[in-house]
Amino acid sequence: MNDALVGVGVRTVTLGGLPLLVAAVPSGGAGGVLLDHVADRGLVVLPGVTGVELPRGARLGFVVDRTALRLVDEQDATLLRAPREGLDATWLDAALRLRGTMTVLGRDVEVDAELDVATLVARLDAAAGDGRVLGAIVGLLEERPTLPLFL
Repeated sequence: MNDALVGVGVRTVTLGGLPLLVAAVPSGGAGGVLLDHVADRGLVVLPGVTGVELPRGARLGFVVDRTALRLVDEQDATLLRAPREGLDATWLDAALRLRGTMTVLGRDVEVDAELDVATLVARLDAAAGDGRVLGAIVGLLEERPTLPLFL
């Protein structure tokens, strides 16, 4: 997988105190490769987003450090990257507390920051009805810098 996938929009929000990460992935090209890759690792096509329990056990994970949030696979290949300063602080607190986040990738879905959460979820539900949304619960860990050990 490419270390930097251009054209993917990422939005982080909380729903009822629970973290939700939404990625808008363009169809075709690198976007299609990404969707196939995450589907092979446990994200499933969702019939909807509202009221749907997302599956667990995806073989992917999020890693957040001081500069970025990365979605990585079992070989530690970076599939998505988002700058940490662009993450919603409430989302990050909830995701760190729960050590995971609801993760939804929508093919050709708008996730503009100006959209209110209800409109965003409505768009995801509509896209899911067309079979264009994949999702799962994905774990998250925070890499903390450590001091070097001198002997």
